Amino acid sequence: MPETIKYKQTLDSFYDYLFGVIKLHRDTIPKLKDELMLIQSNSIDELSDNLNHQQIFLYQIKNFDQDVADYMEKLGVSGKNISEVIDQFPKDEQERFAKLLTEFKEVAKEIEFYKDKCQTLLQTKLHMVNKNIAQFEAKQEKTTYGEDGKEEGGVKLPSAFEKSV
Repeated sequence: MPETIKYKQTLDSFYDYLFGVIKLHRDTIPKLKDELMLIQSNSIDELSDNLNHQQIFLYQIKNFDQDVADYMEKLGVSGKNISEVIDQFPKDEQERFAKLLTEFKEVAKEIEFYKDKCQTLLQTKLHMVNKNIAQFEAKQEKTTYGEDGKEEGGVKLPSAFEKSV
C-alpha cells in the first residue's frame, strides 16, 4: 500500500511540474507580444530588456528534459515523448495528463506564432538596414579627377552634383 501512495504522490508531483512548465510558457506569450511591438517601434533598449526577461524563462526550463527523465524513472515508464509516457499511466490518470498535453500544444503553437512574426520582422528590418548601408557606402566611394585626368581621391560632393555611371 505505501508504494501505491508513493506512486500517486510522484504522479501528482509530475503533474504539478508539467503544469508549472506550461504556466511558464503561457507567461512568456505577453513578453513575445511586447517583443513584436518593440521591434516594430525600433525600441532597442527596451527590446534588450525584454530579451533578458526571456532568457530568464529559458533558464527556468533548462533542466526540463532531465526532470522529465527523472520522473519517468521514478514512475517506471519510458517513451520518446510525453504522449507515449501518458499512455503507460493508469487509465484514470491518462485523461488529466492528456488535457494538460493538449493545453501545452495550444500554448506552444501560440509561442511559435509570435516567434515567427518576430523573426520575420527582424529579417525585414535587417534587410532595410543592409540596404541603407549599401546606399551610404555607394555615396562614399565617389572618385574625383583633376583637370589633367588624374585621380584625386574621394571628395564628397553635394548630391546635386553627383552622377552615377
